[in-house]
Amino acid sequence: MPRSGEPLPPAAWSGDAGVFDSYLADSGQDYVLVGTPQQERARVRFSGRFQGQPVVWDCEFVTLAAEYAERRKHRPGTVERVRNFIEIGEAQSHGVPLRVGLGVACTDRPAIEKMIIMIRNYKRLHPGRHQYGEPWVPLSPE
Repeated sequence: MPRSGEPLPPAAWSGDAGVFDSYLADSGQDYVLVGTPQQERARVRFSGRFQGQPVVWDCEFVTLAAEYAERRKHRPGTVERVRNFIEIGEAQSHGVPLRVGLGVACTDRPAIEKMIIMIRNYKRLHPGRHQYGEPWVPLSPE
């Protein structure tokens, strides 16, 4: 496993599920953190299945607070509620783009690992944005 600050080897960036899974097995990891996770967002690469095929998920994982702040930045003056979401893009050479937003306090390792389990267990994923759950609202008015 690369040390913090070291670049990831090419196999860690592979969109080929077999190559990526071999890298994970050789490095003793279940997933790859890309860069250093921040309080409200992390980039994670992990393997799974999508539409019956093995894939490499190239995931941006965000808290709903981060998603809310991003939306307010682009639409000042409007208060928009956000809900948990899963957004799946078209497969790329580096894997399948995935964006997940959950109502968690931070994107620490336990939250990342729970998110990965959730995605791996979800059987009816399909491309596009899927929202679910109750709308999230900030604790303090802005």
